[in-house]
Amino acid sequence: MQKILKDNLVLRSLSEGIESDRANLTSFYTGVFGEEGDEDAVLIGNWVDELLAGQHPTVTFEDIWVVVDPANDDKIASALLLIPQTWRYEHIEVPVGRVEIVATDKDYRQRGLVRELMTVAHDRSQSLGHIMQGITGIGHYYRRFGYTMAIDLGGRILMPYAQIPELKAEQTPKFTLRRATGDDILNIEKWEAYERRNGGLSVVRDWDYEINQRPKDTPISMQIFIVESADGDDVGFVSMHMDRFYRDIHIWYFIIGDQSNYFDTFDDVLRGIKAHADEFYANLPDDKSPIELRFDGGVSPAIQTIARKLNNATVRDLMYAWYIRVDDVPVFIKHIAPVLEKRLQGSGMNRFTGEFKIGFYKLNGIKITFEDGGITDVVATEMAQYDADTAFAYDTFLNLLFGHRTRREIAHILPETYANRKADLLLDALFPKMRTFIGNGIG
Repeated sequence: MQKILKDNLVLRSLSEGIESDRANLTSFYTGVFGEEGDEDAVLIGNWVDELLAGQHPTVTFEDIWVVVDPANDDKIASALLLIPQTWRYEHIEVPVGRVEIVATDKDYRQRGLVRELMTVAHDRSQSLGHIMQGITGIGHYYRRFGYTMAIDLGGRILMPYAQIPELKAEQTPKFTLRRATGDDILNIEKWEAYERRNGGLSVVRDWDYEINQRPKDTPISMQIFIVESADGDDVGFVSMHMDRFYRDIHIWYFIIGDQSNYFDTFDDVLRGIKAHADEFYANLPDDKSPIELRFDGGVSPAIQTIARKLNNATVRDLMYAWYIRVDDVPVFIKHIAPVLEKRLQGSGMNRFTGEFKIGFYKLNGIKITFEDGGITDVVATEMAQYDADTAFAYDTFLNLLFGHRTRREIAHILPETYANRKADLLLDALFPKMRTFIGNGIG
């Protein structure tokens, strides 16, 4: 697709086949992020190279857009891309579009180019059947495009690297780490399903691509290891991201299945992480050596309990967040209706029949109709402020929808977030706080 913009700039996708767009895109990104002072600009460039290589399981050239200046030898002025993904809302798969690597050359800013790019990305995402979009990025900026921060992002547990327990002279490890191979994929999927058995929001990964094909020097690459017992049994897996620019090691997965537990494996897994990290950082200057482990927000509560007992480890209650956009909330709620109906069973609103009206303070809202505990309809509707059973200002209903905050937590900063008696019971049953296994997502 092509579109002529103000000042005769041209917005087009890489599927147009303009060779200079593909040839110049990596240097454009590394140049923009490098000028902004991002130490890892080269990693972002590697990520772009990966997506341009044509081997990515979901991204095509129709999902990458540039704005170019024909008057300046088709210089790239701005760019972004879409990464089609699948997430899970408990057991329901949800098609998602991840918008990423948004950048504009400093000479072309304040011209509305990102808004133009966002519009085509959202249109493309909708055409692919995505019912939500997500993006990670700088604070507040993406709210202007219909996003709100509604899913945890970042390290839940921060642990000094120096606090990793040493193995005593008389001890032998009960568990060690070995690099994952394609033969481990079925077990990885089994352990992942076991960990999320009690619900939550998760991302569906192509583990073959992660293990065997993804380049290892990008911002979203992982090193994946199997936790193996001294008897040779595989009991879980751990993944981490290390790079030569930042001094923290990101632990995105630490999952132990039903053949062992976190208490028995924790110290040995950390020692295994340290052994591989020491090897990785061995040829780097001392000022690049690791100082901290960051455990992702989706790690088991058992790991959080263990961490609270460690010297100088911090378990964070407040974290950064993913930006989330749901353009059609009724469509989304219909999609996840089986989960909501199951949550209602046995609750204080078991087998509820009636209407549930949720307002958004813009003379609009949604109406969910229940029959004997089942959802029979969800529609957008005009709604005066006090006609609603409950109301949420701005886009904070998404914080509730994705289990990020309860209604009462939202009301602490937005007191107009009210609910009548029926609504409080329904909200507590339908939208409890959830663990999220999204982490840094997939790219």
